[in-house]
Amino acid sequence: MAEACRNPSDVGVPVTHWSAGLLTVHLESLNLDFDLSESSVRRILRDADLQPHRQKMWLTSQDDEFRAKRDDVLHVYYDAPQDEHIICVDEMTGVQILERLCPDIPMAPGAPVRREFEYKRHGTRTLMGALDVRRGKVFGFMSEGHDGLSFVELLDVVATCYPHGRGHIVCDNLFAHDTDDVQDWFDDHPRWKRHFTPKHASWLIRTVRACEYSEDHEHARQGARSEPG
Repeated sequence: MAEACRNPSDVGVPVTHWSAGLLTVHLESLNLDFDLSESSVRRILRDADLQPHRQKMWLTSQDDEFRAKRDDVLHVYYDAPQDEHIICVDEMTGVQILERLCPDIPMAPGAPVRREFEYKRHGTRTLMGALDVRRGKVFGFMSEGHDGLSFVELLDVVATCYPHGRGHIVCDNLFAHDTDDVQDWFDDHPRWKRHFTPKHASWLIRTVRACEYSEDHEHARQGARSEPG
C-alpha cells in the first residue's frame, strides 16, 4: 500500500498515476520475498479503498472577502423578507448554434431518436439566465455577447417581470457584472440590491445548475434553422 501511495515518477515510472498492471510490474522489480499477481494487487487496492485512477480537486481562495461575501449571500437566501424577490443571474457562454442537415427521425419501439451527424454552424451565443429562487422560475434569452450591456438587458428583463417590490440580485464576479452601465442601472433602480458571490463560488449561484438543466433538456436537441434567402 505504501508503494501504491507513492508518485510513480518518484520511482522512475514515467506516468502520472498507477494502474494495477504498472504497480504489479513495479512491485516485481523490488524483488520481494513473495509474488503478487495483478489480480492480487487489484484486490489489495480495493480492500484498502485505494483508487490511483481517481483524483479530487481543491481550491485555495484568493478572495480576501470570501467569508463576508458568502455570509451576505446566505443571509439573503435564508433571512430576506418573504415579500422580497431573490433572483440569481448568470451566463452560459459558448452555446453552439447548430443546424442539422436533415430533420430528426422520431423514436420508435426498439429504436431511439436518430439524428443526422452533419450540421451547419451558426456561431455561438450566450445564454443569459435568471432564476427566481423562491418560485423556482427560470427565464432569460440568448445573446450575441456577454458584456455589460447584455447584462443590463437581463436586468431589464428581471425588472419587467417583477415590476413591484424590493429584490436582490445575486451574481458572480464577472467583469460584465460591474461595469459603469451596470452600476448606473442599479443607481436608477434602487429597489434592487446587488450581491456578489466570492470568487470561485459558483455553487452559491443556483442559476448555474438551472442553465445546465436548460442546456441538457431544452437546447441539446434543438437545432437552428437557416433564414430563407
